[in-house]
Amino acid sequence: MSDRDRPPPDRASKTTQQPVAAGQEIPRASPQGAVLDSSLQAHIGRQLRALYAEIADQPVPDRFVKLLDELERKKSGQS
Repeated sequence: MSDRDRPPPDRASKTTQQPVAAGQEIPRASPQGAVLDSSLQAHIGRQLRALYAEIADQPVPDRFVKLLDELERKKSGQS
């Protein structure tokens, strides 16, 4: 079916991107939030640590050190 032959969707749900008929409730995330299987969560954590390890090991840029020192001096002066 080509795009020209498809009827336009009524409304698209932001969570599923599926058409939602008029009057139908849009699915929402549960109040508790999504829960991941612990092994999947551990796998994601390992992948993220591997991805960002090199960046995390880099020294803090001098301009940030200067800003932090300045903030600390201002904080000490106000106490």
